[in-house]
Amino acid sequence: MTSQAWPPIDHRPGLTLPALLFWAAILSTLPVLWLNVLPALGGGAQRGHADHSLWIVLHALTGFLTLVSGFLALYMGWTRAAFEYHRHTGCTYVGAGMTMAFVALFLATSDPHRNPASGWATATLSVAWLVTTSMGWRRGSQKRWRSHQMWMIRSMVLTWTFVFCRLAQRLGDMEGVAPAFGIWAYWLGPLLIAEIGLQLWNRRRPA
Repeated sequence: MTSQAWPPIDHRPGLTLPALLFWAAILSTLPVLWLNVLPALGGGAQRGHADHSLWIVLHALTGFLTLVSGFLALYMGWTRAAFEYHRHTGCTYVGAGMTMAFVALFLATSDPHRNPASGWATATLSVAWLVTTSMGWRRGSQKRWRSHQMWMIRSMVLTWTFVFCRLAQRLGDMEGVAPAFGIWAYWLGPLLIAEIGLQLWNRRRPA
């Protein structure tokens, strides 16, 4: 497999659509971090998830690290700013994210809250994240950079949707299908939109 040169920089200063989407994604995670992640790390996991609180804390901690490193790696790859740290930041993203996803998969399949519909939805999201991230890592190791970029963008979109699946689980009908439907919609919808955008981008700038 022959290696490829990095695609030319695709960043234009100003209020471009990619810039707006990038900063909107960051800002939209802040309320969920405040409502879910910080309380879990501050002792809230023990109150709501007593028999599996350590798993919740591990999931919250690695999820937070995945989000931070993912946004940083995405920004470095997009703008080439501090690009010499891109690989290290990306390795942090993959390592933390793999832990986050496997913990989510364990919790979803063990179903401590006895909600199979939501468990299946969350488990499928975890598997989708593991697949997209593994593909992105493999393409990077093969130095197929355009494919690496596209797979890691898919992965980061799914990382972002992990956050918003917390909102679906705040719906009132926790024993019914409403949270499960919300989880499916929260990750399949953004992934589909991202895929359309990626295909249009790749058609405009073929590898």
